[in-house]
Amino acid sequence: MHTNDRRTSLEGERLEDLPEFELRYLFDDGERPSSVTIYAPESLETTWITADADVAESLDDLR
Repeated sequence: MHTNDRRTSLEGERLEDLPEFELRYLFDDGERPSSVTIYAPESLETTWITADADVAESLDDLR
C-alpha cells in the first residue's frame, strides 16, 4: 500500500476509531546507540522495525 492510499483511506475517520498498538523499543548500545528497534512485545509474529539512530526522529518532534 502506498502512503498516499493510506491517507485517502483515513479521510473522515476519527482518531478514536483508529487501531492502537503497544510498542516497545530497544537500543543496540545503551551508552552510544547506533540503531533503535521498535517492536510489539505481545505479538505472536516476529516483526520489528530498526532504524539508524542518526536518522531516527523523536515522536515529540514529529507531533
